[in-house]
Amino acid sequence: MAHLNYYVDLCVDVYVVHDGAVLLRLHEKYNDWCSPGGHIEPGEDVNEAALREVWEEVGLKVELIGPSGWVQSDSEHNKELVPPVFVNRHRVTDTHDHSNFVFVARASSREISPQVDEDIASSAKCVWVTEAELNELKKNDKRLSDDRYRYAMTALRLVNFS
Repeated sequence: MAHLNYYVDLCVDVYVVHDGAVLLRLHEKYNDWCSPGGHIEPGEDVNEAALREVWEEVGLKVELIGPSGWVQSDSEHNKELVPPVFVNRHRVTDTHDHSNFVFVARASSREISPQVDEDIASSAKCVWVTEAELNELKKNDKRLSDDRYRYAMTALRLVNFS
């Protein structure tokens, strides 16, 4: 979804884990390592947006994992959403920010099959990395920010212990 021309857009990022590895995506526009994610569309809650973005960008059906110790407790009048593990606000341009809800998810496979425009899908590089490979990437590739490294490492630990 395009920017809505507000000063702050609400977005999601989803760090997907499968069999001891986390999925990183080289962003085609910004040339940095990130996770699948994007803007929350009107009418969506944050969980719906997280699941949709992962499906569109990498073609995976995933299960969202809440923070350590979180237990879903729905009631007759309230369906609890899986909470994000992190929330941040960051500058995109001089006049535009994103507030990101950062989620962790578990996938049942590593088969990447983007559901978006072919040009975007073909230009996006995706890699699955273990903790050791993530540490190597952090040492050797400036395109992995400290924050995204921390989010990916947290995702690995949360899924491995859930």
